[in-house]
Amino acid sequence: MKTSQALANDLPESTYDVVRKPVHAFLQRQEFKPALEILLKVQDFFPNDARLLDDMAICYWRLGDQETSIQLIRQIVEISPTDPSGWGRLGAMTLSVGDTQSAEQAFSQLLKLTPRSVSALAALNLIKVFDRKSHRARTLRNLAESKGLNPTDKATALNALGRIEDAAGNHRIAFRFFARSKQLVDGAYDAEMFDQRVADQKHLFKGGNDALTPVASDAPRFAFIVGLPRSGTTLVERILCRHTNVHSIGESQVLPTVLTACREQVAKEHGLTGRWDWVAKLTAQQIDECRTLHTKLSLQGFTQTPAPVIVDKLPLNCFEIGFAKTILPDAKFIFMSRHPLDVGLSNFMTNFDATHAFSKRLDTIGHLTRAVYASLEDYEGKIGAALRRQSYSALVTDTEAQIRGLLDHVGLPWDPVCLSPEQGDEIVRTASVMQVRAPINTAALAKWKRYETELAPLVDALGGWNWIENWQAADAACAKAAK
Repeated sequence: MKTSQALANDLPESTYDVVRKPVHAFLQRQEFKPALEILLKVQDFFPNDARLLDDMAICYWRLGDQETSIQLIRQIVEISPTDPSGWGRLGAMTLSVGDTQSAEQAFSQLLKLTPRSVSALAALNLIKVFDRKSHRARTLRNLAESKGLNPTDKATALNALGRIEDAAGNHRIAFRFFARSKQLVDGAYDAEMFDQRVADQKHLFKGGNDALTPVASDAPRFAFIVGLPRSGTTLVERILCRHTNVHSIGESQVLPTVLTACREQVAKEHGLTGRWDWVAKLTAQQIDECRTLHTKLSLQGFTQTPAPVIVDKLPLNCFEIGFAKTILPDAKFIFMSRHPLDVGLSNFMTNFDATHAFSKRLDTIGHLTRAVYASLEDYEGKIGAALRRQSYSALVTDTEAQIRGLLDHVGLPWDPVCLSPEQGDEIVRTASVMQVRAPINTAALAKWKRYETELAPLVDALGGWNWIENWQAADAACAKAAK
């Protein structure tokens, strides 16, 4: 591969395609700094190339400079005002940083260019739910019944219609739209895999290796926020990120990536391929290597010195707490505990892709919920105080006391700014993008009661009302103990 300077020297006789190949090689490896270095050296040769500006925007975005990234996308829409993709990117970016006014303008412009854009309509409906009698709602209904619409767009349109009916109080109709939307999502839920995963955890994982693998005193401390999707993990992330001593890597794949590398090494050396076979085989040196790789991958996107505490918020890392505790013995874990019917309903109402195939059916939502809590209860008995079960209900009703407890858990002093997570400027890429822009509130409590009849299959899959009542008792106990 040529150096960036050599590429720059070639440019007067070439096109941006010469540069784009090595730039994209870096982007595919998520090495954004070297990619940006090349782009900065050659940008003057292509001042109006939308592709170069878009690549630069990606780099700045992933390196944490959202303002510059958005400015570059604004340049793109000025250069190519009739290109829908630029307006879509601008809308998505501004929405994720909380600039709903700019997002609405961008998506409205996208809709002018492509009046039947399901993604634009769904985004605008997310910002402010349409009146069910409005022209835009009628357009969504027409699109949802169109035979020519692809399954992804049709699922998105049906989900948006469900949200419109939910806001109008027509809950049975809304539920039918959500159910139709879910039927169009790809992917299959592997119940047996999760059952085996938890069974192996209980049998093979005995606890962390605190004494065996000490962590360097100047190394960052990691705090993992885990739990079921839609349980409040994004809210806790934003609460912690208001603190000056905290940075977040968001819903990162770093921990699963390191675990995969670890398992491949064990398979190569010992011929073992089970998910937990690493437990009895890792040497102290290999644990250190895993920790080094984890830290490297976690910090590679920072352009500034990272804060002492790094938050990792991938909800289903709840199953990987044992591995994280083994390679990061000083790590802290926060498990978000939200009412299982509210979580189940929220997952059913959310337009996920195939990666969350469990959310397609109420019975599989219930199965995953049981598996998650079985894993949690096992970990609680094995890693003790490193794991905090955080009640969502307590967090939104007894906010200051619970936030003080959260900060204490991860080793941070009190800071009152954590009471206002809605004022943070962090990127939100999750389905909670609108909810977390509002002050902490109780609006999400007991939503399930509106859909109690429709949620009967979920109740059955959870083990009936006895299981739910036991959960409520445990949640109340952890709320009291976690202050």
